[in-house]
Amino acid sequence: MIMCWAIERSWVRSPPSAFICFPPKNIHNYLNSCNAIFTMRPSLILIALIAFALLYAIVVSSLPGMVKFFLGIAEMFIVGQILIKYYKLTGEYGLIMLRSKKGIGIIHRLARQYEKIWKFLSDTGVVISYGLLSFFLMRKHVSAKSLITGLVLLSVIFIFVAPAALGVLISLLGVSMIERSSQQLAAFSPIFSLSILLVLIGGLFLFFLLGLIAYGLVILAALLSTLLQGTAAISQTTPGAHLLLPGINLPFFEGILALLIILVVHEGAHAVMARIGKIPILSSGLVLFGVIPIGAFVEPDEKKLKKLERTRQTRVLVAGSTANLIASILLFTVFLGFITGINYLGLVNIEMLIPVLRFISIVLGLGFALNFVIGTVNLLPLPFFDGYRTMEINVPQKNVLRAITIITLVAFLLNFLPWLFVA
Repeated sequence: MIMCWAIERSWVRSPPSAFICFPPKNIHNYLNSCNAIFTMRPSLILIALIAFALLYAIVVSSLPGMVKFFLGIAEMFIVGQILIKYYKLTGEYGLIMLRSKKGIGIIHRLARQYEKIWKFLSDTGVVISYGLLSFFLMRKHVSAKSLITGLVLLSVIFIFVAPAALGVLISLLGVSMIERSSQQLAAFSPIFSLSILLVLIGGLFLFFLLGLIAYGLVILAALLSTLLQGTAAISQTTPGAHLLLPGINLPFFEGILALLIILVVHEGAHAVMARIGKIPILSSGLVLFGVIPIGAFVEPDEKKLKKLERTRQTRVLVAGSTANLIASILLFTVFLGFITGINYLGLVNIEMLIPVLRFISIVLGLGFALNFVIGTVNLLPLPFFDGYRTMEINVPQKNVLRAITIITLVAFLLNFLPWLFVA
Protein backbone atom coordinates (compact mmCIF):
# COMPACT_ATOMS: atom_id res chain seq x y z
CA MET A 1 0.00 0.00 0.00
CA ILE A 2 1.44 3.36 -0.98
CA MET A 3 0.07 6.55 0.53
CA CYS A 4 0.27 10.00 -1.02
CA TRP A 5 1.60 12.94 0.97
CA ALA A 6 -1.54 14.98 0.17
CA ILE A 7 -4.14 13.23 2.34
CA GLU A 8 -7.63 14.62 1.89
CA ARG A 9 -9.65 15.36 4.97
CA SER A 10 -13.28 14.27 5.16
CA TRP A 11 -15.21 16.38 2.68
CA VAL A 12 -18.32 16.55 4.81
CA ARG A 13 -17.02 16.56 8.35
CA SER A 14 -14.44 19.32 7.80
CA PRO A 15 -13.77 22.14 5.30
CA PRO A 16 -14.07 20.62 1.80
CA SER A 17 -10.45 21.01 0.91
CA ALA A 18 -7.60 18.64 0.34
CA PHE A 19 -5.81 20.62 3.02
CA ILE A 20 -6.86 22.57 6.09
CA CYS A 21 -8.07 25.93 4.85
CA PHE A 22 -8.66 29.16 6.72
CA PRO A 23 -11.67 31.24 5.60
CA PRO A 24 -11.32 35.02 5.63
CA LYS A 25 -12.53 36.67 8.82
CA ASN A 26 -14.61 39.14 6.85
CA ILE A 27 -15.28 40.35 3.35
CA HIS A 28 -12.83 43.22 3.78
CA ASN A 29 -9.94 40.80 4.25
CA TYR A 30 -11.11 38.79 1.26
CA LEU A 31 -11.21 41.89 -0.97
CA ASN A 32 -7.77 42.90 0.29
CA SER A 33 -6.50 39.44 -0.69
CA CYS A 34 -7.88 39.81 -4.21
CA ASN A 35 -6.60 43.39 -4.56
CA ALA A 36 -3.15 42.34 -3.38
CA ILE A 37 -2.95 39.69 -6.07
CA PHE A 38 -3.74 42.11 -8.89
CA THR A 39 -2.21 45.40 -7.71
CA MET A 40 1.06 43.92 -6.43
CA ARG A 41 1.63 41.52 -9.31
CA PRO A 42 5.21 42.59 -10.28
CA SER A 43 6.59 42.16 -6.77
CA LEU A 44 4.65 38.93 -6.26
CA ILE A 45 6.08 37.52 -9.46
CA LEU A 46 9.59 38.50 -8.37
CA ILE A 47 9.14 36.85 -4.96
CA ALA A 48 7.72 33.72 -6.62
CA LEU A 49 10.65 33.47 -9.03
CA ILE A 50 13.20 33.89 -6.25
CA ALA A 51 11.38 31.33 -4.09
CA PHE A 52 11.20 28.81 -6.94
CA ALA A 53 14.89 29.33 -7.76
CA LEU A 54 15.91 28.74 -4.16
CA LEU A 55 13.65 25.69 -3.90
CA TYR A 56 15.09 24.26 -7.11
CA ALA A 57 18.60 24.76 -5.74
CA ILE A 58 17.62 22.81 -2.62
CA VAL A 59 16.01 19.99 -4.64
CA VAL A 60 19.02 19.47 -6.97
CA SER A 61 21.58 19.76 -4.19
CA SER A 62 23.54 16.76 -2.90
CA LEU A 63 21.99 16.99 0.56
CA PRO A 64 20.22 13.92 2.02
CA GLY A 65 16.61 13.54 0.91
CA MET A 66 14.99 14.28 4.26
CA VAL A 67 17.21 17.33 4.77
CA LYS A 68 16.09 18.68 1.39
CA PHE A 69 12.48 17.98 2.30
CA PHE A 70 12.59 19.89 5.58
CA LEU A 71 14.57 22.76 4.06
CA GLY A 72 11.95 23.05 1.31
CA ILE A 73 9.14 23.00 3.87
CA ALA A 74 10.88 25.67 5.95
CA GLU A 75 11.43 27.90 2.92
CA MET A 76 7.80 27.67 1.75
CA PHE A 77 6.59 28.33 5.30
CA ILE A 78 8.68 31.52 5.51
CA VAL A 79 7.66 32.68 2.02
CA GLY A 80 4.01 31.99 2.77
CA GLN A 81 4.13 33.96 6.01
CA ILE A 82 5.80 36.89 4.24
CA LEU A 83 3.08 36.95 1.56
CA ILE A 84 0.31 36.67 4.16
CA LYS A 85 1.73 39.48 6.30
CA TYR A 86 2.80 42.01 3.69
CA TYR A 87 0.16 41.41 1.02
CA LYS A 88 -2.74 40.83 3.43
CA LEU A 89 -3.57 37.42 1.95
CA THR A 90 -5.85 34.97 3.72
CA GLY A 91 -4.00 32.13 5.38
CA GLU A 92 -1.92 30.80 8.23
CA TYR A 93 1.22 28.71 8.81
CA GLY A 94 2.45 29.39 5.26
CA LEU A 95 -0.81 28.11 3.72
CA ILE A 96 -2.54 30.68 1.53
CA MET A 97 -6.17 30.31 0.52
CA LEU A 98 -7.22 32.05 -2.69
CA ARG A 99 -11.00 32.08 -2.82
CA SER A 100 -12.98 32.92 -5.92
CA LYS A 101 -16.54 32.63 -7.19
CA LYS A 102 -15.48 32.43 -10.84
CA GLY A 103 -15.32 28.64 -10.75
CA ILE A 104 -18.88 28.40 -9.43
CA GLY A 105 -20.34 29.39 -12.80
CA ILE A 106 -18.42 26.59 -14.50
CA ILE A 107 -19.64 24.12 -11.88
CA HIS A 108 -23.24 25.24 -12.39
CA ARG A 109 -23.02 24.86 -16.16
CA LEU A 110 -21.46 21.41 -15.94
CA ALA A 111 -24.13 20.29 -13.47
CA ARG A 112 -27.00 21.73 -15.50
CA GLN A 113 -25.95 20.66 -19.00
CA TYR A 114 -24.64 17.18 -18.21
CA GLU A 115 -26.71 16.15 -15.18
CA LYS A 116 -27.66 12.71 -16.54
CA ILE A 117 -24.08 11.96 -17.54
CA TRP A 118 -22.75 12.95 -14.12
CA LYS A 119 -25.33 10.83 -12.31
CA PHE A 120 -24.49 7.88 -14.54
CA LEU A 121 -20.76 8.31 -13.91
CA SER A 122 -21.30 8.66 -10.17
CA ASP A 123 -23.41 5.48 -10.04
CA THR A 124 -20.78 3.73 -12.16
CA GLY A 125 -18.13 4.95 -9.72
CA VAL A 126 -20.04 3.44 -6.80
CA VAL A 127 -19.84 0.08 -8.60
CA ILE A 128 -16.11 0.53 -9.28
CA SER A 129 -15.58 1.41 -5.62
CA TYR A 130 -17.85 -1.16 -3.97
CA GLY A 131 -18.53 -3.81 -6.61
CA LEU A 132 -21.78 -5.71 -6.17
CA LEU A 133 -22.11 -4.22 -2.68
CA SER A 134 -23.08 -1.00 -4.46
CA PHE A 135 -26.46 -2.56 -5.16
CA PHE A 136 -27.17 -2.36 -1.41
CA LEU A 137 -25.40 0.98 -0.79
CA MET A 138 -27.47 2.72 -3.46
CA ARG A 139 -30.68 0.98 -2.37
CA LYS A 140 -31.33 -0.48 -5.81
CA HIS A 141 -30.89 2.95 -7.48
CA VAL A 142 -28.00 1.65 -9.59
CA SER A 143 -29.29 0.83 -13.06
CA ALA A 144 -28.31 -2.31 -14.97
CA LYS A 145 -26.35 -0.10 -17.38
CA SER A 146 -24.38 1.51 -14.53
CA LEU A 147 -23.77 -1.89 -12.93
CA ILE A 148 -22.42 -3.48 -16.12
CA THR A 149 -20.34 -0.42 -17.04
CA GLY A 150 -18.93 -0.23 -13.52
CA LEU A 151 -17.95 -3.91 -13.46
CA VAL A 152 -16.28 -3.59 -16.87
CA LEU A 153 -14.29 -0.51 -15.80
CA LEU A 154 -13.46 -2.19 -12.49
CA SER A 155 -11.99 -5.13 -14.42
CA VAL A 156 -9.98 -2.76 -16.64
CA ILE A 157 -8.58 -0.97 -13.59
CA PHE A 158 -7.75 -4.21 -11.77
CA ILE A 159 -6.20 -6.02 -14.74
CA PHE A 160 -4.45 -3.16 -16.58
CA VAL A 161 -4.29 0.14 -14.70
CA ALA A 162 -3.36 -1.14 -11.22
CA PRO A 163 -0.34 -3.22 -12.36
CA ALA A 164 0.85 -0.34 -14.55
CA ALA A 165 0.47 2.11 -11.65
CA LEU A 166 2.45 -0.29 -9.48
CA GLY A 167 5.12 -0.37 -12.18
CA VAL A 168 5.43 3.42 -12.16
CA LEU A 169 5.71 3.47 -8.38
CA ILE A 170 8.26 0.63 -8.42
CA SER A 171 10.45 2.75 -10.68
CA LEU A 172 10.26 5.57 -8.14
CA LEU A 173 10.53 3.64 -4.86
CA GLY A 174 12.82 0.80 -5.88
CA VAL A 175 12.18 -2.73 -7.14
CA SER A 176 13.54 -4.40 -4.01
CA MET A 177 10.87 -2.86 -1.82
CA ILE A 178 8.02 -4.29 -3.88
CA GLU A 179 9.73 -7.64 -4.36
CA ARG A 180 10.22 -8.05 -0.61
CA SER A 181 6.60 -7.09 0.06
CA SER A 182 5.43 -9.75 -2.39
CA GLN A 183 7.60 -12.41 -0.77
CA GLN A 184 6.34 -11.49 2.69
CA LEU A 185 2.73 -11.75 1.52
CA ALA A 186 3.27 -15.25 0.13
CA ALA A 187 1.66 -16.72 3.25
CA PHE A 188 -1.57 -15.01 2.24
CA SER A 189 -1.70 -16.52 -1.26
CA PRO A 190 -5.32 -17.70 -0.79
CA ILE A 191 -6.31 -14.04 -0.78
CA PHE A 192 -4.66 -13.56 -4.14
CA SER A 193 -6.33 -16.63 -5.60
CA LEU A 194 -9.68 -15.10 -4.62
CA SER A 195 -8.74 -11.59 -5.73
CA ILE A 196 -11.02 -11.45 -8.77
CA LEU A 197 -13.98 -12.65 -6.72
CA LEU A 198 -13.23 -10.13 -3.97
CA VAL A 199 -13.00 -7.28 -6.46
CA LEU A 200 -16.32 -8.18 -8.08
CA ILE A 201 -18.06 -8.53 -4.72
CA GLY A 202 -16.61 -5.52 -2.89
CA GLY A 203 -14.84 -3.46 -5.56
CA LEU A 204 -11.54 -1.71 -4.95
CA PHE A 205 -12.71 -0.88 -1.42
CA LEU A 206 -12.87 -4.50 -0.21
CA PHE A 207 -9.76 -5.64 -2.06
CA PHE A 208 -7.64 -2.76 -0.80
CA LEU A 209 -8.98 -3.02 2.75
CA LEU A 210 -8.27 -6.75 2.97
CA GLY A 211 -4.81 -6.19 1.48
CA LEU A 212 -4.12 -3.52 4.10
CA ILE A 213 -5.24 -5.83 6.89
CA ALA A 214 -3.35 -8.85 5.49
CA TYR A 215 -0.06 -7.01 5.27
CA GLY A 216 -0.71 -5.47 8.68
CA LEU A 217 -0.81 -9.04 10.06
CA VAL A 218 2.52 -9.77 8.34
CA ILE A 219 4.06 -6.76 10.07
CA LEU A 220 2.46 -7.66 13.40
CA ALA A 221 3.92 -11.19 13.18
CA ALA A 222 7.36 -9.71 12.47
CA LEU A 223 7.02 -7.32 15.42
CA LEU A 224 6.03 -10.12 17.81
CA SER A 225 8.93 -12.22 16.54
CA THR A 226 11.31 -9.37 17.31
CA LEU A 227 9.85 -8.63 20.76
CA LEU A 228 9.37 -12.22 21.95
CA GLN A 229 12.20 -14.07 20.22
CA GLY A 230 14.78 -11.31 19.74
CA THR A 231 14.93 -11.70 15.95
CA ALA A 232 15.51 -8.91 13.42
CA ALA A 233 12.29 -9.73 11.59
CA ILE A 234 10.70 -6.28 11.94
CA SER A 235 13.76 -4.45 10.62
CA GLN A 236 13.81 -6.80 7.63
CA THR A 237 10.12 -6.25 6.87
CA THR A 238 9.24 -3.78 4.16
CA PRO A 239 6.78 -1.03 5.15
CA GLY A 240 3.37 -1.50 3.59
CA ALA A 241 2.75 2.25 3.31
CA HIS A 242 5.00 4.86 1.82
CA LEU A 243 4.83 8.64 1.74
CA LEU A 244 5.22 10.08 -1.75
CA LEU A 245 7.07 13.36 -1.51
CA PRO A 246 7.79 15.61 -4.53
CA GLY A 247 11.48 16.38 -4.57
CA ILE A 248 12.29 13.34 -2.41
CA ASN A 249 10.99 10.23 -4.17
CA LEU A 250 8.86 11.96 -6.80
CA PRO A 251 10.15 14.33 -9.47
CA PHE A 252 9.50 17.74 -7.95
CA PHE A 253 7.72 19.86 -10.58
CA GLU A 254 6.08 16.89 -12.32
CA GLY A 255 4.88 15.58 -8.95
CA ILE A 256 3.41 18.95 -7.95
CA LEU A 257 1.57 19.26 -11.28
CA ALA A 258 0.23 15.69 -11.14
CA LEU A 259 -1.03 16.17 -7.58
CA LEU A 260 -2.65 19.49 -8.46
CA ILE A 261 -4.51 17.89 -11.37
CA ILE A 262 -5.65 15.07 -9.11
CA LEU A 263 -7.01 17.45 -6.48
CA VAL A 264 -8.82 19.65 -9.02
CA VAL A 265 -10.46 16.56 -10.54
CA HIS A 266 -11.42 15.21 -7.12
CA GLU A 267 -12.86 18.41 -5.67
CA GLY A 268 -14.51 19.42 -8.95
CA ALA A 269 -16.45 16.14 -9.06
CA HIS A 270 -17.63 16.63 -5.48
CA ALA A 271 -18.81 20.14 -6.38
CA VAL A 272 -20.71 19.14 -9.52
CA MET A 273 -22.55 16.32 -7.75
CA ALA A 274 -23.35 18.60 -4.82
CA ARG A 275 -24.82 21.15 -7.22
CA ILE A 276 -26.88 18.43 -8.93
CA GLY A 277 -28.20 17.64 -5.45
CA LYS A 278 -29.34 21.29 -5.17
CA ILE A 279 -26.62 22.15 -2.66
CA PRO A 280 -25.34 25.75 -3.02
CA ILE A 281 -21.61 26.16 -3.71
CA LEU A 282 -20.33 29.07 -1.64
CA SER A 283 -16.86 29.41 -3.15
CA SER A 284 -13.96 27.62 -4.83
CA GLY A 285 -10.28 28.28 -5.22
CA LEU A 286 -6.67 27.21 -4.75
CA VAL A 287 -4.50 26.53 -1.73
CA LEU A 288 -0.84 27.54 -1.89
CA PHE A 289 1.98 26.55 0.43
CA GLY A 290 4.27 29.48 0.00
CA VAL A 291 4.17 29.90 -3.78
CA ILE A 292 3.47 26.24 -4.61
CA PRO A 293 -0.09 25.18 -5.48
CA ILE A 294 -0.86 22.20 -3.26
CA GLY A 295 -4.63 21.95 -3.35
CA ALA A 296 -7.94 22.90 -4.83
CA PHE A 297 -11.18 23.21 -2.93
CA VAL A 298 -14.88 23.83 -3.22
CA GLU A 299 -17.07 24.97 -0.37
CA PRO A 300 -20.66 23.72 -0.37
CA ASP A 301 -23.39 24.50 2.12
CA GLU A 302 -22.58 21.62 4.47
CA LYS A 303 -25.75 21.90 6.55
CA LYS A 304 -27.89 21.31 3.47
CA LEU A 305 -25.55 18.60 2.24
CA LYS A 306 -26.02 16.59 5.44
CA LYS A 307 -29.80 16.79 5.02
CA LEU A 308 -29.71 15.14 1.60
CA GLU A 309 -31.29 11.72 1.17
CA ARG A 310 -28.67 8.99 1.72
CA THR A 311 -28.46 7.87 -1.90
CA ARG A 312 -27.73 11.43 -3.06
CA GLN A 313 -25.17 11.91 -0.30
CA THR A 314 -23.48 8.70 -1.38
CA ARG A 315 -23.28 10.01 -4.96
CA VAL A 316 -21.64 13.22 -3.75
CA LEU A 317 -19.18 11.44 -1.46
CA VAL A 318 -18.09 8.80 -3.98
CA ALA A 319 -17.80 11.36 -6.78
CA GLY A 320 -14.23 12.32 -5.80
CA SER A 321 -12.84 8.79 -5.94
CA THR A 322 -14.90 8.10 -9.06
CA ALA A 323 -13.34 11.08 -10.83
CA ASN A 324 -9.84 9.98 -9.78
CA LEU A 325 -10.35 6.40 -10.95
CA ILE A 326 -11.91 7.36 -14.29
CA ALA A 327 -9.17 9.96 -14.78
CA SER A 328 -6.67 7.19 -14.07
CA ILE A 329 -8.13 5.10 -16.91
CA LEU A 330 -8.11 8.06 -19.32
CA LEU A 331 -4.58 9.17 -18.44
CA PHE A 332 -3.40 5.56 -18.64
CA THR A 333 -4.79 5.37 -22.19
CA VAL A 334 -3.13 8.65 -23.15
CA PHE A 335 0.11 7.52 -21.51
CA LEU A 336 0.10 4.27 -23.53
CA GLY A 337 -0.52 6.21 -26.72
CA PHE A 338 2.26 8.65 -25.90
CA ILE A 339 4.77 5.90 -25.08
CA THR A 340 3.75 3.97 -28.21
CA GLY A 341 4.49 7.06 -30.27
CA ILE A 342 7.85 7.48 -28.56
CA ASN A 343 8.71 3.83 -29.26
CA TYR A 344 7.63 4.25 -32.88
CA LEU A 345 10.08 7.13 -33.19
CA GLY A 346 12.83 4.97 -31.73
CA LEU A 347 13.23 6.95 -28.50
CA VAL A 348 12.85 4.02 -26.12
CA ASN A 349 15.13 5.39 -23.39
CA ILE A 350 13.38 8.23 -21.61
CA GLU A 351 16.69 10.02 -21.05
CA MET A 352 16.93 10.45 -24.84
CA LEU A 353 13.72 12.46 -24.97
CA ILE A 354 13.86 16.19 -25.31
CA PRO A 355 13.00 17.89 -21.99
CA VAL A 356 9.41 18.79 -22.95
CA LEU A 357 8.50 15.25 -24.04
CA ARG A 358 10.18 13.79 -20.99
CA PHE A 359 8.25 16.18 -18.75
CA ILE A 360 4.94 15.22 -20.41
CA SER A 361 5.63 11.49 -20.11
CA ILE A 362 6.45 11.77 -16.40
CA VAL A 363 3.36 13.89 -15.67
CA LEU A 364 1.13 11.41 -17.52
CA GLY A 365 2.71 8.44 -15.74
CA LEU A 366 2.40 10.04 -12.32
CA GLY A 367 -1.06 11.29 -13.23
CA PHE A 368 -2.62 7.88 -13.81
CA ALA A 369 -0.64 6.15 -11.04
CA LEU A 370 -1.45 8.70 -8.33
CA ASN A 371 -5.07 9.09 -9.46
CA PHE A 372 -5.44 5.35 -8.91
CA VAL A 373 -3.69 5.45 -5.51
CA ILE A 374 -5.57 8.46 -4.16
CA GLY A 375 -8.91 7.33 -5.57
CA THR A 376 -8.52 3.93 -3.88
CA VAL A 377 -7.02 5.05 -0.56
CA ASN A 378 -9.80 7.63 -0.19
CA LEU A 379 -12.32 4.75 0.03
CA LEU A 380 -10.91 3.57 3.36
CA PRO A 381 -13.37 3.87 6.28
CA LEU A 382 -11.18 6.29 8.25
CA PRO A 383 -12.46 9.64 9.61
CA PHE A 384 -10.17 11.70 7.36
CA PHE A 385 -11.31 9.99 4.14
CA ASP A 386 -14.58 10.14 2.19
CA GLY A 387 -14.96 6.39 2.69
CA TYR A 388 -15.76 6.87 6.37
CA ARG A 389 -18.67 9.23 5.73
CA THR A 390 -19.94 6.90 2.99
CA MET A 391 -19.98 4.00 5.45
CA GLU A 392 -21.42 6.16 8.22
CA ILE A 393 -24.56 7.08 6.27
CA ASN A 394 -25.04 3.58 4.84
CA VAL A 395 -24.25 1.30 7.80
CA PRO A 396 -27.01 1.65 10.42
CA GLN A 397 -25.21 -0.56 12.95
CA LYS A 398 -22.83 1.95 14.55
CA ASN A 399 -20.99 -0.73 16.51
CA VAL A 400 -20.17 -2.51 13.24
CA LEU A 401 -18.91 0.75 11.74
CA ARG A 402 -16.82 1.47 14.83
CA ALA A 403 -15.26 -2.00 14.70
CA ILE A 404 -14.44 -1.68 10.99
CA THR A 405 -12.91 1.76 11.57
CA ILE A 406 -10.74 0.56 14.47
CA ILE A 407 -9.50 -2.47 12.54
CA THR A 408 -8.73 -0.28 9.51
CA LEU A 409 -6.92 2.32 11.62
CA VAL A 410 -4.77 -0.32 13.36
CA ALA A 411 -3.91 -1.94 10.02
CA PHE A 412 -3.17 1.49 8.53
CA LEU A 413 -0.73 2.36 11.32
CA LEU A 414 0.87 -1.10 11.27
CA ASN A 415 1.74 -0.64 7.60
CA PHE A 416 3.85 2.40 8.56
CA LEU A 417 5.44 0.72 11.62
CA PRO A 418 8.55 -0.80 9.92
CA TRP A 419 9.79 2.72 9.16
CA LEU A 420 10.55 3.10 12.89
CA PHE A 421 13.02 0.22 12.66
CA VAL A 422 14.82 1.24 9.48
CA ALA A 423 18.54 1.51 10.15
